[in-house]
Amino acid sequence: MLKSFKTEINPTSEQKVKINKTIRTCRYVYNFYIAHNKELDDNGEKFVSAKSFRVWLNNEFIPDNPDKAWIKDASSKAVKKSIENACTAFTRFFYHKKQTYKSRSLKCRNFIKE
Repeated sequence: MLKSFKTEINPTSEQKVKINKTIRTCRYVYNFYIAHNKELDDNGEKFVSAKSFRVWLNNEFIPDNPDKAWIKDASSKAVKKSIENACTAFTRFFYHKKQTYKSRSLKCRNFIKE
């Protein structure tokens, strides 16, 4: 039997600001990940996994671009999940559009270009 629960939240104005910042940051990071891998694919380079992208984003990109420091203001778990979702979406898109990949697995860590 399936059950559902209806939940209502009444955030304060400060919480609303934090929620909106987190949503905007996750949207930006998701699109940035997709664009980054699309650019790599167009140049014939290897796919970057979600974990490798997170490491690069936190250790190289943000320190080199201080104007993007606002990414660190959002919840790290939300940003991580957004990158993982982008990885899954990117993998599924290219899995169905291009049959030139060795692995038929949709997991990002097994995504290897021929």
